[in-house]
Amino acid sequence: MKPSSAKRVLPYADFIGNTKKYQLTDLSDNDLTAALRESSATAQRIAIIKEWIRRITGLSLFDTQLSAAYSLINKRIAELPTGEGKTLAAVVAAVCYALEGYHVHILVFNDYLAKRDWAENREIYEVCGLTVGFADQHSTIEARKAAYACDVTYVSAKQAGFDYLRDFTAQTLDEVLFPAFDVAIIDEADSIMIDECTTPLVLAGEVTGKKDIVKGIDACIRALATDEYDISQTENLVWLTEKGTDRIEAHFGVNLYGEENISVLNGVQNALEAHHLLTRDKDYILKDGAVQLVEATTGRVIINKRYPELLHRAVEAKEGLELSPLTVIYNSIPMQYFLRLYPALCGMTGTAATSAKELDSTYDLKVDIIPPHTPGIRIDHADAFFTAQETFLQSVIAQVAGCYSRKQPVLIGTRSVAESEQFSELLSCANVPHSVLNAKNDEEEAALVAQAGKPGHVTISTNMAGRGVDIRLGGADEQLRDETVAAGGLFIIGVGINRSERIDNQLRGRAGRQGDPGESKFFIWLEDADLSCRMTPLAKVRAEIGNVKKRVNAVRKVQRKMESESAQARYSLSRFSSVVEEQRVRISELRMEMLKGERYFAFLENANPEKYRQVLQKAGMNGIKCAEQQLALHFINTHWAKCLDTFEDVRRGIHFISLRYESPLDEYVRIVFKLCDQMSDDIKQDIIKQMEILSITADGINMEEYGLRGGTTTWTYAVDENMGQFNSLSRKIKQAIEKFSGENGILTKYYRRKRDRMRS
Repeated sequence: MKPSSAKRVLPYADFIGNTKKYQLTDLSDNDLTAALRESSATAQRIAIIKEWIRRITGLSLFDTQLSAAYSLINKRIAELPTGEGKTLAAVVAAVCYALEGYHVHILVFNDYLAKRDWAENREIYEVCGLTVGFADQHSTIEARKAAYACDVTYVSAKQAGFDYLRDFTAQTLDEVLFPAFDVAIIDEADSIMIDECTTPLVLAGEVTGKKDIVKGIDACIRALATDEYDISQTENLVWLTEKGTDRIEAHFGVNLYGEENISVLNGVQNALEAHHLLTRDKDYILKDGAVQLVEATTGRVIINKRYPELLHRAVEAKEGLELSPLTVIYNSIPMQYFLRLYPALCGMTGTAATSAKELDSTYDLKVDIIPPHTPGIRIDHADAFFTAQETFLQSVIAQVAGCYSRKQPVLIGTRSVAESEQFSELLSCANVPHSVLNAKNDEEEAALVAQAGKPGHVTISTNMAGRGVDIRLGGADEQLRDETVAAGGLFIIGVGINRSERIDNQLRGRAGRQGDPGESKFFIWLEDADLSCRMTPLAKVRAEIGNVKKRVNAVRKVQRKMESESAQARYSLSRFSSVVEEQRVRISELRMEMLKGERYFAFLENANPEKYRQVLQKAGMNGIKCAEQQLALHFINTHWAKCLDTFEDVRRGIHFISLRYESPLDEYVRIVFKLCDQMSDDIKQDIIKQMEILSITADGINMEEYGLRGGTTTWTYAVDENMGQFNSLSRKIKQAIEKFSGENGILTKYYRRKRDRMRS
């Protein structure tokens, strides 16, 4: 057993040495303020900020924290272990950026952290002559505007994205909420920039009059026999067999794979996924009569997060809940593309090294690995492997019971709500008192985490990434801390491997903070679903009969495969998203030009000169320009919403309707560009038509009188994108082509039967 951390060299050591040249402790507060105002050298500024932090908080920043701050100033990702003071490192960097005249957004994981960090650090910013604010989902429009007007703004990454999207419905410049993009400092950077990067942020409203076939499709899927669909757990795919296709087509009277029936195909596919790929208490929970999604990387429910519309409503139908209203999406942007709007981007996290390549390729950001101030002494035990589930479970409980008997606190990291409840039952049977932290009680998070480091306390938790709360040995009681240290510190138990080594490391990192003692051990059952479905029979046999080294290699190989699948899925989703993002940027820029009065198309003047002269005489040039702007903003929104709806239908069915093409992406690009060209023509024609028939005054058009203001109620949510369809894309396309269009493919057989019936 070896300590977890090897000695690492501190980055930017020479620069940190330069900050120590400034003697500031004898300066008065007024002199220190004047020195900061007059400073131009980064080293001097950091030294002054460090001194202000000492005077206000009593904390003297470590060289590691200053190194992390300098990494952020250099637009990089700083990896600094849990508990090493990343929050204050971000403060130092934010002050330096703000003093240069930039607006700084510190993007955190959730609203709780935004408010907490703002409250704890506002005095530091204010003595540096800066304004600081925060915004959350409960903030009023006025409060949001005030927060974004500050030099530094604390806000969750999702909330900032939602506020940006809301500006798409603005009808005047006064309604624009989100300011220009300058600098973003991202906390928990790997969770937000990688795990959340493909998550689309959505601005939506309710739509009526749209045909709803969800319940009819759900009834069909429930009635399918086991030979009417196939499932691949490895690839997270489910599809109809030839027999199942016949049943669905007979029920709806359609050719299911015809391009004109893409909406029915999507409904069927989503219902199949809801029933056969998504599991209650693992992928989602039912709470307060609604489907609430469980964040895969944190195990918590995220407010305002849902599946794509058809899939979410399919899950509701499956669970017998009242269906959510049909929605129209006004605008949407994936998290990755929102973050890339910032000219200056940087971040910090405890685990980035294993994802350094993806951060570089996606965001052009390099990672600086910064060692802890005090060398880590946590002991990471070798993984324990089991072939029998009963032995695996008994070994975990025995380890916990042993720690409990000697008053060593334990944190058990599970991967799902169901798994956390399973171990809770087992511990109850073993008479081991414990607490459970999962998506069903995440509102108790702070209190439960505060207790997790006390002597003999046992906590079962879903994944701890992004929780933002350190586990302190003994809590705030120094006497209890000494007792916990004597017992060996916090013991981390992982039950099974996660989809990424980075997430395993996040769990391990909860122990051994700031040089504390601690231990970690992973218990792995070789028949675990994530493992067994990805291991060949030969690999399983080798793992079962091999030595520990062979087992470790086999299991970590599967983990690397899962990491590769996730990375490939993110890459593939990003390629499809980039097609739409290019059009969204163009539309958004056009809207902003219209709001600023920088664009006048003269549509009426060119299309109908006689009508133009009549309106000009009555309303004047200002009235004509105002009317064109009002109508342009309205029809840009309505037609873009229609396009987004169509884009989503097309993308989710592209692998079926494009089997005759070599690349689904190429076909998707063709369809998107065709629709956008048509959209531009439709917007122009609608503007001309309305300008010809509506009454135009010197103030433009009374849009409300003519029912042209659109929906007044909008809401925002994040979509949990189902990336399974894009795993190992090229291989799946080949499999799909063979499955549907090969010699014995479903479509081939279907059309052969159809041909034979016609002949007879």
